[in-house]
Amino acid sequence: MTGLFFYAILLYSSYLKGRSLWFKISLSLSAAAAAFIYSGEAPDFSPSTLSHIVIEDYKYYTDSLHYIVTSDDRTYEMYDEAGSVALRIGDICTGSLPVSLPQEQRNFIKNDGQQTLRINELSGRIYLNDAAILKCESGSLTFSQKFSLIRYKYMSKVLDSSLHDYKFDILTLSVGNKNYISPEFFDALQKLGIYHLYIISGTHVAFLSAVIFGILKFFRLPVNIIKVIIIISLIFFLFLNFFSPSVLRAVFMGVLLLICSFFKQKPYLAIISLSALIQLIINPYVIYHAGFQLSYVTTYFILLARPLFMNCANLVQLILITVISELSTLVIVLINFNEISISGLILNIFFVPLFSFIIFPSVIVYNILLFFHVPPAIDMLYHFLYTLMKDSIYYLAGAFKHRFPVKNLPDVSIIIMLFLTYRLSVHVLAFKLKKIISCILVFLLVLFLSQQHLNRGFTLTMVDVGQGDAFVIQDHKNKKTVLLDTGGTYQHDENRINLSDKTLLPYLKEQGVDFIDVIIISHLDLDHSGEVLNILSKKNVGNIIMNTGDVKFDDWLKTVSYEHRGLIRNSGDMEGFSVGNIHFDHLIVPGAAPDSNEQSVVLKAHLNSFSILFTGDIGLVTEAELTALYNLESDILKVGHHGSDTSSGEEFINAVEPEIALISAGVNNRYGHPHASVIENLAASRIISTKDKGMVEFSINHDTICIRAKFGDSEQCLKKDTKKEPEGRPE
Repeated sequence: MTGLFFYAILLYSSYLKGRSLWFKISLSLSAAAAAFIYSGEAPDFSPSTLSHIVIEDYKYYTDSLHYIVTSDDRTYEMYDEAGSVALRIGDICTGSLPVSLPQEQRNFIKNDGQQTLRINELSGRIYLNDAAILKCESGSLTFSQKFSLIRYKYMSKVLDSSLHDYKFDILTLSVGNKNYISPEFFDALQKLGIYHLYIISGTHVAFLSAVIFGILKFFRLPVNIIKVIIIISLIFFLFLNFFSPSVLRAVFMGVLLLICSFFKQKPYLAIISLSALIQLIINPYVIYHAGFQLSYVTTYFILLARPLFMNCANLVQLILITVISELSTLVIVLINFNEISISGLILNIFFVPLFSFIIFPSVIVYNILLFFHVPPAIDMLYHFLYTLMKDSIYYLAGAFKHRFPVKNLPDVSIIIMLFLTYRLSVHVLAFKLKKIISCILVFLLVLFLSQQHLNRGFTLTMVDVGQGDAFVIQDHKNKKTVLLDTGGTYQHDENRINLSDKTLLPYLKEQGVDFIDVIIISHLDLDHSGEVLNILSKKNVGNIIMNTGDVKFDDWLKTVSYEHRGLIRNSGDMEGFSVGNIHFDHLIVPGAAPDSNEQSVVLKAHLNSFSILFTGDIGLVTEAELTALYNLESDILKVGHHGSDTSSGEEFINAVEPEIALISAGVNNRYGHPHASVIENLAASRIISTKDKGMVEFSINHDTICIRAKFGDSEQCLKKDTKKEPEGRPE
């Protein structure tokens, strides 16, 4: 829908400009071709085992070195676990090299590993325990490999030039190697909205060009000669950055502008459009890259607004460009990152001059000193300057809340907000205060309305965490969130990224959830509790409810910080509790066997007229005791132990009599869950499994429940027969 909106805008613009019919037809055909490319099926990745590779370049980290390799015209990332040998650029290596591919995204979140590979023009990743098992021999270096070698030598020189950590900042700001930015510092930069200053962009290229021009002008070289030298320098800079997309955009535009200046022409819009088209022809999937979207939206806005501020003083121009950049990218940031910043604009007005007049010049001076010698006094000065800068960034990032989560925006809201940001930018440049305030108020109203959950009182979400449990319950009226179990750490070892960072946390962010009121841990098996520490480090949490009598509790508690220990509440002390309008009955079995599974916290949740029974991993014995003690009848049953035949006995299922049975089990899991006998016992129920459906959302409003699954049928809504409502529900 958003693409159709932009097509309509372009068609209307061509009408106003009096473009010919052939132009409009060409525009329509281009739009249709683009729609066909992006709506068609993406090329599949096929798992394979390579027999030979060529080392093309290195992938740099602060503590390790990995590789970019090719095989039969395909590019891969290769990770060496041991790092006992250093393969050389240009080496031809043979051996058994299995290619790993990211799993298909099985949750309702934007992050897609396969899409990331396409954007980066990769065909997969190779993980080796030790590259020493490969048989390698030197090959003749290609043109690009020679530049990769030059870059490696340059980076090694920088890393050897100082014992202080500022050298990593110099490298990041010089050649755009983002892997040297620590996760903590990356988070701080994002909070302040100044991450774009720390990666190579048009600002860096413009400053580099200005410095070269100023130095050569000082030596009285002819202007045309200076331009040629700048063009050569920018192309060399592009090779050093291994054709990074952001550098390619900036260098391409800079070089074309310099070439056009020889002919006294300044076709800014044509040049930026041409650079975008060339990148899309090379790799159509780059359009999904947030950096690509942010760069071009910002540049187009600045170029179109240029006549309105070009006569202002230099400082005013700098401030206005910063304001335009923030406003023009506001909706793009909301779409890609689900955050809205309350401080980004003000902080950019401060940090852009700081980087322009202090940080960028210091990087260039340092690179010049590398060719000679970096005196100890200069080394200490740089250490002081960059430590002060980073400490200030960390301080400001932690001083107050800079960003607020925003749930995914509907297309209609996106279109309205795009129009409003355009009008807001125009009014800012025209200094029309009343219209600025009006646009801001309407923008905030649209944003507020887009965050409301209409016709949805509660949402129950079964998150696909592989062979584990994780359920999110949201009370939308009271804005309360409960997380029941977290999944386990051992499921995702790809690049050592925690499972919750790929499943639960992105989902919560895209739901606009920044605070978890209660985390309930059913028991301490890893597949239920393994991610709780990571979640506690990333999200603010109100309380943790768990069975402190669990046989694994004492060992687990040793891994928990003292700060978070204060959040723990013993479920054994509670017969029931409420979080907003989410009511829980705690079904306690006295004297449960000393086994973590049998000691699972069993809860019956009530959401409006619907009840859900959560059973953890209890076995047949505990099920029998529960059947004897309680009225278990429930609309929805979270099937125990992922569908194992150690649970879900026939008598227990008959007592619960669920309309819907939920099974959280991994695809191709080694246990064969769910077992055939369990499926047979649940024959009268509607069985929904993450193994088949991926993530499943249940929207509950009064007596209606709507089911939406990642895979399979479209959303279905069911109405509850309240005449059969079980007794004992809270009013």
